[in-house]
Amino acid sequence: MAIKILHLYNNLMNLYGEYANVSILARHLSQQGLEAEITRTDSCSYVSLDDFDFIYIGSGTEAAQKKALADLMNKKDEFCAAAKGGKAMLLTGNAFEMLGKSVTDAYGKRCDALGLCDFETTESYEKRLTGDAICKCDFLTEPFVGFINKCSTTTRTENPLFTMQMGYANNTSEPYEGCRFNNVFATHLIGPVLVKNPHFTAYIIKLITKDIKGFEYKEIVNQYEHGSYEITLRELRNRLNKSAD
Repeated sequence: MAIKILHLYNNLMNLYGEYANVSILARHLSQQGLEAEITRTDSCSYVSLDDFDFIYIGSGTEAAQKKALADLMNKKDEFCAAAKGGKAMLLTGNAFEMLGKSVTDAYGKRCDALGLCDFETTESYEKRLTGDAICKCDFLTEPFVGFINKCSTTTRTENPLFTMQMGYANNTSEPYEGCRFNNVFATHLIGPVLVKNPHFTAYIIKLITKDIKGFEYKEIVNQYEHGSYEITLRELRNRLNKSAD
């Protein structure tokens, strides 16, 4: 059986090797005995979101984000309906910001966004916020690791994805980062996040295969992926502990 994956804006929103999130997901599906059928497009005009089991949008420049957002707004109702219906999606980097009410650029121009979530984002070109991250969520016991590179501040969201232990949150007044809406996961965390966090990849696969009759998820330990995760988490924790001394 084929799992249908839509990689939206695969060229336009593809900083930091974020395409690897789709590549690693396809490889893990193969290990489960499932085929990944991937559709890549820089416009949502010619696809129906209902045709896919999983939708991914990666990170791009601030200008690329606005182009992708303008295109995606043509599918606003369909996108929001899919999200409300439980469609599994992942948005990383500044793709996360498109889920809110608006994105305002550094010159004060406000762009309407999808409005799926309650937050708003404001960019600034005065300073980029970059650094490693450790964070936790409420649906997995293992922490997440990754990297954040952004020039924006996001107002409080009612459904944050992560609580930050190290690294930049949505804003400076709270420890929360990203957002979750049903089965839509959105975060500034890059890395790519599925490559760096194999437990999250496993969670996504369980989510998108839960309705496949007769399918049983097999626990497979990928030695190098898990080893890399453990080393990264250990070293970041060591750095965090040293900074606290």
